[in-house]
Amino acid sequence: MSQSMNYAVRNVSISAIGMVFLVLAWVKNRLHGYSTPNLVASEDVDGKVEYAVHTAGAWRRYLPSTIQIKGRDVLELCPGSSLGTGVALLGMGAGSYRAVDVFRLASTDDGTLFDKVLDLLAQDHEAADIERARSLVRWPDGHFDYRVDRSFDIPALVDGRKFDLIVSCAAFEHYDDIDATIANISKVARPGCVAAHIVDYQTHSRWVREHDPNNIYRYSESLYRLFSFPGQPNRRRPLDYVRAFQANGWKNVRVIKAQTVPLADLARLTSGMASPFDRPEMQMDVLAGVVIAEYP
Repeated sequence: MSQSMNYAVRNVSISAIGMVFLVLAWVKNRLHGYSTPNLVASEDVDGKVEYAVHTAGAWRRYLPSTIQIKGRDVLELCPGSSLGTGVALLGMGAGSYRAVDVFRLASTDDGTLFDKVLDLLAQDHEAADIERARSLVRWPDGHFDYRVDRSFDIPALVDGRKFDLIVSCAAFEHYDDIDATIANISKVARPGCVAAHIVDYQTHSRWVREHDPNNIYRYSESLYRLFSFPGQPNRRRPLDYVRAFQANGWKNVRVIKAQTVPLADLARLTSGMASPFDRPEMQMDVLAGVVIAEYP
């Protein structure tokens, strides 16, 4: 049997399996609503600490070398089950941190978790920044804050404040309208603000993700939306983020590849994509990326 025939047979079978998982996710959402912000269990304190430090480190690593976190007022979109990322950013010297979300999944009272985050950072960061962060977490006075509203009206949630750094991790792929979200963060960005958003473009159902990370792109728009639910991956690709940021006046917009399909698996895992995901400009080799943009 030819390789193209092998791919065709696999595409049919993996599409059918993916559809089963898509329907199951839709049913689960209908029955239970939104419940799991990430793969770290709510009771796993050490897991949350590791996630927070790793994520904050990734933001810093992908930022332009000329951009420092120190002294910046930071806005995080949809931090999930913990504000540990904000604590980590304060430990790195950020001036202030505010998180906004649609659902109240985190708490400002996770003292043990926050202390562990700062203890882990203490070996590599200035003692003065670590101690300032400990103080701000205990007595925030507006420098460590968390606001939630189902409308996700970002300008209203930040009370008219402006920010120098706007970040998110595995959040943007869940927004139904990335253009509206980018328009809203543009309203709260100071001149010189930098955006750093880690986007996970892959299928989110665990078993399918491991075997066919691009599975959600195998279905037509009408079929995919037939089983849509809040928070479902929006299937927006790197070029969509570049266009949306540029349309709102951001400059130097680019998407850095953070995870790609291994070259040996590229033909197999990018075969059988539905339109328009079968086009080269969709960069179906990119499984995760970091969107970087600068506000003039």
